[in-house]
Amino acid sequence: MTVTVTLPDGAVDKYMRFGDSYVKHIDGRLDVVRGGAKQAHTYASGEWADVEGDEKGWKKRIWS
Repeated sequence: MTVTVTLPDGAVDKYMRFGDSYVKHIDGRLDVVRGGAKQAHTYASGEWADVEGDEKGWKKRIWS
């Protein structure tokens, strides 16, 4: 899936690899998780204005 990040100046960054998704953090950071990459590309709070695409959900596991 494509993840499109709009920057504050109106420019657009597109991530178009299969499996790309994003994660919004409470502190305003944005991580774009690339399919097959070991690390996410991170935008600091204020470095991005909008995002579209697949939002990655976090799963909690409780081990008993």
